[in-house]
Amino acid sequence: MSAPDIVLLAHGSPDPRHARGVEELAGHVRALAPARPVHTAYLDHHEPTPAATASALGDHAVVVPVLITPAYHARVDVPSAVEQIASTSGARVALAEPLGPHPMLLDAAEELLLAHGVAPDPHTAVLLYAAGSSDSDAVAAVTHVVQEHPREGWGRWDVAALDGGATLEQVLRRLPEDTDRTVAVSFMVAEGILRDRMAQECGRHGVTMVPGALAQTDAVAKLVLARADNLPAGSLPG
Repeated sequence: MSAPDIVLLAHGSPDPRHARGVEELAGHVRALAPARPVHTAYLDHHEPTPAATASALGDHAVVVPVLITPAYHARVDVPSAVEQIASTSGARVALAEPLGPHPMLLDAAEELLLAHGVAPDPHTAVLLYAAGSSDSDAVAAVTHVVQEHPREGWGRWDVAALDGGATLEQVLRRLPEDTDRTVAVSFMVAEGILRDRMAQECGRHGVTMVPGALAQTDAVAKLVLARADNLPAGSLPG
């Protein structure tokens, strides 16, 4: 049996840069797995809707939520959308884990740093700047991954959030005294309004934020395939 179609299910945003980032990620996944159909769908704001994407699926598919934290959307909106895709398409549809939390997202952040000339240095601190969530446990999950997977050759890695976690100012205050340089990476799939807010905050505090977002990296495209091919037990209907 051929590998199932992949559906990248994203939240959507009024900012069109979000959809462009998700579509860029889909193209990257197609380049890594050219024989495999890769589709996109959005919970809100953008076409195609989950129902519209369902009409293009083959006999079986796996939905990969394009979400960085296991917050409300992953627990509530995504399963509802997957049910809609399955009932509309008649296909066997499995639900993969969201992209995050996962250590490969740290690989993606490091890939962005290296792409923009920021090399590992024990006196360079890296801040992963997350949009955050009203669910503080979702933000804490990112922090846990950072703590469990230290990055070789760098100074301290830490997590700041616009909502539901430590602010940029709070994180800066707790950096080690021997930190000579602090660089931020937008811990978001795509660029948009929230990333703009992050860049403004970084500018106010003298922190350099590297360009781009996670969807532009090889690591996230590989993570999509890893999630699609390593499903939770019982996720594929018989």
